[in-house]
Amino acid sequence: MGYYTMDDSAKHVDRSGAHSPNKGRALNSTAYRIYKILSWLLDGPLSVAEINHRFCQDAKIGKPLSSDSIWLYINTLKALGCEIRRPSPRNQFCYQLLSHPFGIHLSEAQFHLLSQVKAYAQEHWPHPDILKLDALLKKIVTHAVHLDGAYPNEGKSSKRDKGVEKLFSYSRSYDYSGSTQRLQLLEDAIANDTLLRVTYASPKKGLKGILFLPECIFYEQGVVYIRGERSDNPYPSNLRLERILHCDVYEAPRVQEQLKLQRAQYQEVRLRIVCDPQDNFETFPLQSHHGVSYIAATWHVDPNTQQRIGEMTLHIRETFYLEQCILSAGVPVEIITPDGLRERLKGKLRGMRLLYQRQSLPYTFSMQPGTANATAACSATSSRDDESPA
Repeated sequence: MGYYTMDDSAKHVDRSGAHSPNKGRALNSTAYRIYKILSWLLDGPLSVAEINHRFCQDAKIGKPLSSDSIWLYINTLKALGCEIRRPSPRNQFCYQLLSHPFGIHLSEAQFHLLSQVKAYAQEHWPHPDILKLDALLKKIVTHAVHLDGAYPNEGKSSKRDKGVEKLFSYSRSYDYSGSTQRLQLLEDAIANDTLLRVTYASPKKGLKGILFLPECIFYEQGVVYIRGERSDNPYPSNLRLERILHCDVYEAPRVQEQLKLQRAQYQEVRLRIVCDPQDNFETFPLQSHHGVSYIAATWHVDPNTQQRIGEMTLHIRETFYLEQCILSAGVPVEIITPDGLRERLKGKLRGMRLLYQRQSLPYTFSMQPGTANATAACSATSSRDDESPA
């Protein structure tokens, strides 16, 4: 077979393998199929059925191939230097192209720049744009087989892994390319306020079927979460997209209305914040997916101490995220109401104080909430479960 370019190969396909007038540039049908598989895998992982669907739509092939033929073509690509992950439950039974010898060269500084772009996007972009960026970065990493001048004594797989580590060291990311249809179904359910039956793989509770009324989708620390109400939990839950194995529309009007009423239940929290003049604290970084529906705040300056005093009222669906914000605010925050939340936070603060007073105290100690020695191990009444962002 003579030398050819990928652009020209699609124009000169000799099905019979006989000589053609353009024999110096001709590509027989076997090589064309191998080329097409490579070009498709560059766009993302594909199953055998998905590869055959594309072959059927291809004007020059027009029919499906046997699994053995596809396996043979995949092995040919491997022999040419491609690294391809074989189908497994972990990758949804798809062939996944990890690298190939036709890549671009990126310097360590360029990888560092990409990692900065990724970190910035995670803080400021909505989840649809983040998913597009993930797909683009994955393609760049797939092409970037070598790092110019970096890790000279390591093989190409190790170099690529170093590049991936550099790119995602400050921002973990899951490959959602195979979850497009499921994500679309969830977005439609949110828009139409539709009840879903979800099969969910929880790391703590195992495989479980739940009735779920999705409310919103958000992206946090490289993971896509779906927030909503579930029939077996009085508090909202955040489900990780990649752990949703199956979901479909479920008709149960009474359950649906019950979850809608459950979603509308908020509690009012009143806070007092005390800031020194140099503190620039204004509000907590709470968003809709944290269960906050309303925030009102007034500020004044104490004429005696010159401290800024803030009084804030929040209508919240749950308390977990608020507690985390208070503990990490860096300024004194007092919960005025409700009394239960005030007492629970007091117990956590007592426990933290004990850790500093009793240095020999073992790390695994646990005390009952409500006592004088209540610790930070007290469980908060919130929706946070094993699915929520850390």
